[in-house]
Amino acid sequence: MRLLTTVCISALGSSAFAAPFTFKGSDTLAGVMTDAIQAAGLSDEIQYVGGGSGKGEEAIISGQQGIAPLSREMKKDAAAKAAAAGITPVAHPIALDGIGIFVNGTNAVGRMSLALIKSIFTCQVTDWTKVQGSSRSGTIEVFRRDDASGTTDTFKHIVGVKEFGACVKVVKETTDIAAETSSNPNAIGYAGESATRPQNRAVAVSKDEKSGAYLPTVHNIRKSLYPLSRTLYVYEATGNYKLNDAESRLLPQLLDRSFLDPIVQQNDFVTLD
Repeated sequence: MRLLTTVCISALGSSAFAAPFTFKGSDTLAGVMTDAIQAAGLSDEIQYVGGGSGKGEEAIISGQQGIAPLSREMKKDAAAKAAAAGITPVAHPIALDGIGIFVNGTNAVGRMSLALIKSIFTCQVTDWTKVQGSSRSGTIEVFRRDDASGTTDTFKHIVGVKEFGACVKVVKETTDIAAETSSNPNAIGYAGESATRPQNRAVAVSKDEKSGAYLPTVHNIRKSLYPLSRTLYVYEATGNYKLNDAESRLLPQLLDRSFLDPIVQQNDFVTLD
């Protein structure tokens, strides 16, 4: 009788303290997801671990999770792989963002064209003296997110970078771009607006040398005037995948504008309208 009681208590204890379900996706949306989970009262049941949009895609394809926040559209080959597994990913736009080109706050450069940005990230332009308006001299220290990042995919697509140059250093998270551009006077990097710090700043970007240059403001992003604007998504797996209990409780909250929009704004993103 005593043994049975011990076993029952142990089983109850194991269930009561079960680890929360974890899901992967865009690091850009880590703050939004974490805040949404907390606001929904689901912190004990589900946890966001980020890892990059590519990781979220992989997890949906493999059936490990049914919700994937992405900072870009799902790639066509990923959608095809999901379809082959009987899974239909449904895109839910949740916010807008502008990928900022960040420099140190002491750098006076005011604007950059997409062509110049491409030249810097392919290491064709490597010294700040070659950048008009820059108050710096010396080697441009270039930083980028890793290849799992949806921000990287969007940046490469819009700027036209096929391969990054050898001078470009890879960092894992948005906070790393923020830290480098805040502390290093010669640094440049791209990231979502959540990388903004008092010691760094985003430069105005133009489509070409003759076009107007725009900062990643709310107005410019909504009107698609800022060249590096993008839509942020939550993808839902339908078909052969059935959302678990935690996912089923979280997803309606993520799609409720009255719930999510304040969280989007608190994390320095732009609401859809």
